[in-house]
Amino acid sequence: MLLTLRAMMLVTLALYSGPARGLSVESRQAMQAELRKLLAPAGIEIVWKDSVARQPGEDFELIAVSSFEGSCSPSEVVPASITTRLADTSISNGRVLPFFRVDCTRVIQMLGHSPDPQFLGRALARVIAHELYHIIVGTTEHQETGVAKAAFSARDLTDARFEFDNFSISRMRPSVVASASDADTSDTAGR
Repeated sequence: MLLTLRAMMLVTLALYSGPARGLSVESRQAMQAELRKLLAPAGIEIVWKDSVARQPGEDFELIAVSSFEGSCSPSEVVPASITTRLADTSISNGRVLPFFRVDCTRVIQMLGHSPDPQFLGRALARVIAHELYHIIVGTTEHQETGVAKAAFSARDLTDARFEFDNFSISRMRPSVVASASDADTSDTAGR
């Protein structure tokens, strides 16, 4: 009975992801594990999908599409970024769309020279989780603490523990998401 109730409370989010140029296998695995950990308290199970291999008939409760800009390789020399955002979510006519972009170059610059692959994966997952929060809840609003706050420090991206606050988790829960209809009307969402 408990397993049945738990299964009914889970929502599957398919994350169609474009290539992350230069991202190591170790960083990718750390990113996927951290993202699963961050979304689990909200009852969201993530399924990673290749954006070019989408199959007809695939059906998921939630869908998001990501792209990675720049290089995700810490060893690649890149010019200083003029952007201050680590990522952003697409907005149209005040509505949050299920598309977001991660600036790998900017994330690596924020972490410093040659970040550990585990730290890079963790940092990318936290940036992705933040953008998914906007998409799942349908808001451009931010919280004061946790993964849903407006700006991250390098420490936020790499510390062993950095999570969504309880209010943000409650907003992402399947029953809340299904009944949410009050999207924010701001023009941008991101770090």
